[in-house]
Amino acid sequence: MKPSTEWWRYLAPLAVIAIIALLPLPAGLESHTWLYFAVFTGVIVGLILEPVPGAVVAMVGISIIAILSPWLLFSPEQLAQPGFKFTAKSLSWAVSGFSNSVIWLIFAAFMFGTGYEKTGLGRRIALILVKKMGHRTLFLGYAVMFSELILAPVTPSNSARGAGIIYPIIRNLPPLYQSQPNDSSSRSIGSYIMWMGIVADCVTSAIFLTAMAPNLLLIGLMKSASHAMLSWGDWFLGMLPLSILLVLLVPWLAYVLYPPVLKSGDQVPRWAETELQAMGPLCSREKRMLGLMVGALV
Repeated sequence: MKPSTEWWRYLAPLAVIAIIALLPLPAGLESHTWLYFAVFTGVIVGLILEPVPGAVVAMVGISIIAILSPWLLFSPEQLAQPGFKFTAKSLSWAVSGFSNSVIWLIFAAFMFGTGYEKTGLGRRIALILVKKMGHRTLFLGYAVMFSELILAPVTPSNSARGAGIIYPIIRNLPPLYQSQPNDSSSRSIGSYIMWMGIVADCVTSAIFLTAMAPNLLLIGLMKSASHAMLSWGDWFLGMLPLSILLVLLVPWLAYVLYPPVLKSGDQVPRWAETELQAMGPLCSREKRMLGLMVGALV
């Protein structure tokens, strides 16, 4: 779609802000809180429509509120207080989120996830597991699960992990056995592999604190509401008993409840070996990424 046809994406957040701001002030609310709500709603609309990247939308929203803080952040009574400096207060509000350790944990985890993808280390790990375990369809399901399990601690986006790293690999596996989607041949092996890609992503997202961004946001909300804090280790230990059961049972249950027709074969390991040969030996970028990953987890 051409950019000229998407002008409405830019105007929609502004229109929402204007409409809400012009509505009658609800009873019990002060004018600055209502205007703040208008800008907040406009930011949410901008994040949904994404006329620009989400980070830019958020920064624009923060900047607007900080610049217009006398009308959006503070009441007339606060502004009238002796010695009240709204510029310093608004700046402190704008940057307060950057002092949140949870925010920096999310940022660091996203950087690791990007490193996994850009260096090719995530793809190499998945291919090695597929090569070693791909002779039997059941073991191939475990290879998908273990690939997700290794990548999950440092990939806080389950969409990026599942769709950006795992799916590009597993989508090449069914055609090796002439298993095609929307066809009776899909039951050969393709349906089982794709189903494992979905459920493995869901399972590993719950095991690690840094496996999915909402986990980290949940910890932040819990801390602000109750002043209680869960560390990465606390989360992992709490999930460990259930995690062991899920990792071991889910591939087998999928195999039993939705059994593939093809039980074994050598095409997948041969394909994985060919792909690994094309990638060559472990490069320096992958070694550095591996070292950073181990260091961060330790």
